[in-house]
Amino acid sequence: MTARLRRVGRTRAIVPLNVLNKSKARLSPILAPVERERLTVAMLKDVLKALSKAKRIHSVTVVSADMSARNMCRRYGASFLWEGKRRGLNRGVGLAAGNVQRKGTSSILIIHSDLPLLKPKEIDLFLKQSEGYSVALTPSKDRDGTNALFMNPPQVLSPVFGRDSFQRHLSLARKHKIRARVLRFRGIGFDIDTPSDLVELMHLPLRNETGQFLRTLREEKFKLRY
Repeated sequence: MTARLRRVGRTRAIVPLNVLNKSKARLSPILAPVERERLTVAMLKDVLKALSKAKRIHSVTVVSADMSARNMCRRYGASFLWEGKRRGLNRGVGLAAGNVQRKGTSSILIIHSDLPLLKPKEIDLFLKQSEGYSVALTPSKDRDGTNALFMNPPQVLSPVFGRDSFQRHLSLARKHKIRARVLRFRGIGFDIDTPSDLVELMHLPLRNETGQFLRTLREEKFKLRY
């Protein structure tokens, strides 16, 4: 049976966040642990700034097992949901989705915290083009993962983030006869996971927290070399 759409006002965003000192392990060949943590924080700040300026976002919840991120999230206008013991990405997102649905939220946008090119206008356009659908999603640039997942109502399907999640989300929607739409946006699709991702990002003119981190990183590396 097709899921019944709720009337959509403004959407609540859910941003899952890994424990900071364990984040971005795939960048370990080129970044030290403290550098990976600083990069994670910089990208999170940029995502929270973009979400705070998006007109179609009602509020933002960061869900994480890392209590050290709580005050920072609040400074950027986001509420913080502590998941307790690390539950993993999908269980953490499920916890947040259930929490906001109980509060009467009609729709959610689950969006990752490592999208340094994310823009408010892109978020608003994504949500505008999601109207009339129970599920909308944007794949990662490698077309394997899911960088943004809109759901109306918030628990219309169980998220399956991780390897091959883009196709798995589409398969779940088809299985349950849920009307879904694929939307492709550069900023939403550009996530940072591998050294090649970071190298590509370093060649872009960024005027945000991530750009400042990368400029500082280059200066530090240069000083160490010379």
